Amino acid sequence: MRWNLAVAGLAASWGFISVIVAGVDLDARVLVEWRLALAALAVAALLLAARRAELLRPPPRAWRVLVVGALLAAHWLLFFETIKRASVAVAVLTVYTAPIFLAALAPMFLPEHRSRVALVALAPAAAGLVLMALAGDEGGAVAPAAVALGLGAAVTYAALVIATKRLTLSVEPATIAFWNYAAAAVCLLPFLGGGSRVLPHGAEVLWVAVLGIVFTALSGLLYIWLLRRVTAQAIGILAYLEPVSAALLAWAILGEELGAAVVVGGALVVAAGLLVVVAEPDEASPVEAPPVRPLPSAGAGE
Repeated sequence: MRWNLAVAGLAASWGFISVIVAGVDLDARVLVEWRLALAALAVAALLLAARRAELLRPPPRAWRVLVVGALLAAHWLLFFETIKRASVAVAVLTVYTAPIFLAALAPMFLPEHRSRVALVALAPAAAGLVLMALAGDEGGAVAPAAVALGLGAAVTYAALVIATKRLTLSVEPATIAFWNYAAAAVCLLPFLGGGSRVLPHGAEVLWVAVLGIVFTALSGLLYIWLLRRVTAQAIGILAYLEPVSAALLAWAILGEELGAAVVVGGALVVAAGLLVVVAEPDEASPVEAPPVRPLPSAGAGE
């Protein structure tokens, strides 16, 4: 229960990401690049300060981390572009059809049984999501392009969770985080051309730093660490708390309309999250990464 509760709190905190993205007047590609670069630098600085520089080395079969990094770049680019094309509530709600994909696919690719609690919780969570999405932006229709981008972000998010959880079976979370962010930043570089502005101005500098360091580096380290202790299906349901948090924060900070449908839908999502926190057990025996064997000293015999 405690790890599910930790994931719930982390997911709720991600609501601030959408508010920051909506409030910073930078192209989505530029903003993602800043987020990734700052996160990679922050993780590296933390490991060096903690005297754990060995965790910055490429892991065995490093191509796996690079593939996950490419997935991360694609997901965030699609996610941020969706936010730019729609309201925060509509964008995040569209993206977070991902838990439905996770509930269906996770047992096929991960060593976990299909969760009855997650399946039961999926019903009110999905109902709440649909209710909130139908509310739209002041009751208006959502642009088809925003829907397509949001669904693309949802699919890449589901693949990202499954691939990252598989990595945690053999690679340290800090190593995964650093190489994911670094690889994703490199993958995104060719797409930066044509951005209207590259450097943040004024207060944007602070918000971009908060996005990269707090809500990417630190949040990402905690998230990957928790992936060892919570099933992917539970994470999928608990992730529904982000759109609720984002909608509430967008109403409180950005002045976006909330409406009765969003309130009722949000209550259903929160109820589903509480069901998972209380009834879904944590993974009984999280698999820790195997210890790294020391290199043989010079001159050692066979």
